[in-house]
Amino acid sequence: MWRRLFYSNPFKIMSEDNFKAKDISRKPPAPPDPNQKFWDIADTFIQLANENSKGATAGQVCAAMMYASARFGAFVASGDAPNESTFKGQVDNAVLYFRTEYEKMLRENFRDYAENFKSYHPEKK
Repeated sequence: MWRRLFYSNPFKIMSEDNFKAKDISRKPPAPPDPNQKFWDIADTFIQLANENSKGATAGQVCAAMMYASARFGAFVASGDAPNESTFKGQVDNAVLYFRTEYEKMLRENFRDYAENFKSYHPEKK
């Protein structure tokens, strides 16, 4: 009797029935997004801007964010320069870089808002 319990195939019926098991194995996790930190920081600034919009106009908040971005950009560029004269000599290139990158981001966001205007502003017709 013991031999029959341990050595018989309890799944014989399933195997003869052309049973095809579903693949329930776990898929490997997606690789982490290398830009996730960028998006998290951007979301933090947007949340801060939205919070500040409760006590100021959207124009004031927008201008303050642009000023803060310009100020921080100058800080980063000066920190990357090995000395004052190098920094002063690279200002025009740094300004061109920041202006070009900002314009790309601005145009991308304007495109997004143009394509999704009704969903972003359902109150407007």
